[in-house]
Amino acid sequence: RYYHIKASDEFNSHRRLALGAQGVGQTTDTIFLPEQLDASHPAAYRVLVLEQLGLRECGTFRFRMDTALAQLPALRERYVEPRGLTPRTGDFHRFFGTFEHPALAAELFNTFEKARVLAHIQHVYPGSRRHVQAYHAHLLSLVGPSADALLAARRHIWGEPARQWPTLGATLDALAEPGLDVYASAAATCAHYDEVAASYVFDELAPYEQQEETLSDWLSREERIDDWEEQVEQLSMAMAVEMLEAENLEAERGQSNDAAVREADVDIKVIEEERDTMQRRIDMEKSAVQHAMGADRSAARSFRYDEWSYLERRYLPRWCRVFEERLKETAVGRDDPEAQRIEDDLRGAIRHYQGLVQRQLEQIRPTGLQRVTRVPDGDELDLNAIIEARQDIRAGQSPDERVYSRKERMHRDVCAVFLVDLSASTDDPVEQPEPTDWSDYDEERYMNLRDPFGLPDTPLEDEEPKRKIIDVQREAMVVMAAALQALGDSYGIYGFSGYGKDCVEMFVAKEPDEAFGRHTLSAIAAMKPKRSTRMGPAIRHSTHRLMQSGHALKVLIVISDGFPQDADYGPDRGNHDYGVEDTAKAIAEAQQKGVETFCITVDRSGHDYLKRMCPDARYLVIEEMEDLPDQLSKVYAALTGR
Repeated sequence: RYYHIKASDEFNSHRRLALGAQGVGQTTDTIFLPEQLDASHPAAYRVLVLEQLGLRECGTFRFRMDTALAQLPALRERYVEPRGLTPRTGDFHRFFGTFEHPALAAELFNTFEKARVLAHIQHVYPGSRRHVQAYHAHLLSLVGPSADALLAARRHIWGEPARQWPTLGATLDALAEPGLDVYASAAATCAHYDEVAASYVFDELAPYEQQEETLSDWLSREERIDDWEEQVEQLSMAMAVEMLEAENLEAERGQSNDAAVREADVDIKVIEEERDTMQRRIDMEKSAVQHAMGADRSAARSFRYDEWSYLERRYLPRWCRVFEERLKETAVGRDDPEAQRIEDDLRGAIRHYQGLVQRQLEQIRPTGLQRVTRVPDGDELDLNAIIEARQDIRAGQSPDERVYSRKERMHRDVCAVFLVDLSASTDDPVEQPEPTDWSDYDEERYMNLRDPFGLPDTPLEDEEPKRKIIDVQREAMVVMAAALQALGDSYGIYGFSGYGKDCVEMFVAKEPDEAFGRHTLSAIAAMKPKRSTRMGPAIRHSTHRLMQSGHALKVLIVISDGFPQDADYGPDRGNHDYGVEDTAKAIAEAQQKGVETFCITVDRSGHDYLKRMCPDARYLVIEEMEDLPDQLSKVYAALTGR
């Protein structure tokens, strides 16, 4: 499982899901840590990360209230069914609501669970012990002794004897034994709650009165979705079995109105309704979890990049977060006719353009064998090397012994990345529709029966789907992919979009080391118009991927339909200079690292900003969108043909 590491300040506080006292917590796919920590020892962050991962590894979020009620008599004695309880109510919410002060119970439970998780971590990963001990020693130096029961419990976890609370300390020690589960912490909470609550006066308990759904509660609800999905699968299997038995029974009896057959139909109907109800519950719960904690990006990788602020004349360190994820391949067929149409169009584009593109790229194909001179052994003598060797001998110097030549097969060592703008504007038609001419309007033919007093309808039967910018971009990519596969160059295809500095999206259609195939065609077909165009971090990430490739010649070609812009790309959304300057800086950084860059735009006003963003002769404005595949192949041949 992949986790993103984010600063606590990135946590969306409006969700009312408070992080821990140390600014530490986790959501579905992210671990949040404080930007700065008052600890000079590097063990601090290691321990905080291990604690969060340990919660999942130790099954904390697999807590189920029904299981707890079945296992813990002390909980059954306390438990009163709360009002407004629904099947989607969180298990931790129900558990903490059992106590008079739910938030106090939650803090006590979390303390017991911390002791159990830390013991598990140090047992399973012995190398973590010295880090845990060092960090706990630091915490003890910061927090002095106190009569507060919870603070005394924490200090005991950090290594100090719980003298004023011996029974509490004994329970914490017992939770360090291997093999215990989350219900051991729940039992400890039931056993010590009254003792701990009695140590507080009412005013001190005021913060513990309110009960809100915590991060732990939402994470438990997320884990519970898996259980419900298993139930749906079991119900589907049971329904299939019932249907098969009903068919066999009907075939044996030969009568469709037989009472036994009708009873089987009723059973199938009951199972189907139960399955559909469970599926609706799952859909609602997924929506609620996503709303509370944000979209799950555990399938993506995230990277941090600086951003250039031309207003301050400095880099903003780690300013943007780039999420890289695979494009989900389209599921073509009768169930998705739109996906089938796109793939058919792309195959047609390959047939239409490939001959032209192939001829252009064949001009840069290696010629085959090339003679290499001045080598220590070969199939022929190198006359120039022999003459120089004789001169060295006459001059009394040691001659160079590399006096042969041989033929070697030449190989192109090229890696290219095509970076495709997937902003919302790529959904625009290639040709803007002409104004409708109503001069020869036939009222009787095109009468609007739904609104006879309104404007006439356009004859829909005469309209055809408009080709969009994204359609031409997809065609250009699939044509280049097919041609480059024949050429043998390594190349990757990425789309980019996003919204805001913390959500720049990079979509992988093809990695450089992948072969072109059916999956590539399907992934390119899955390219869709998304959101904004934050170009700087997308270029920096593409440069990073190119530098990792290890190829001698590295090429980055950006294909866009407009200037870089985003919601927070600069202090003012209307200030386009900020995005242009950052993109220009990103391109300059790529060139300094040896990457050949080129920008292509279909924006006819692109000269204004491209000449500021790109080096001379390293950009192209395409007047006609249909020329994109042809022009793209020419650009590629010019960049890699040397």
